[in-house]
Amino acid sequence: MARRRTRADILADMEDLKRQLAESEERGERRIGKLANKAGLLDLDISDEELAKAFAELAARIRQDGHGTAARQSAPRPAAHARANGAGA
Repeated sequence: MARRRTRADILADMEDLKRQLAESEERGERRIGKLANKAGLLDLDISDEELAKAFAELAARIRQDGHGTAARQSAPRPAAHARANGAGA
C-alpha cells in the first residue's frame, strides 16, 4: 500500500510549485520586455495604463486570430498585479 503523504510533504510541494511559477513568470516577463525593447517601446513616452491597455488589445487580437496555444491563453492578470514602474508589463 502506498504511503500517505504528510501535511509537511504537501506544503513543501506547494512551496516548490510557487517557486517554479514565480521563475516561469519571471522568464516570461524578461522575454516580453526584450521584445518590447526590440520593438522600440522603451523609447515611447506612454503611461503604464496606456501600455497595459495596448498589450491587452494585442493579446485579445492574437487570441481572436487563433494563434497561440490554450496554455498560453490564460486569463489576463487583474490590474492590481501591474507594477508601478511598468516592469513585467
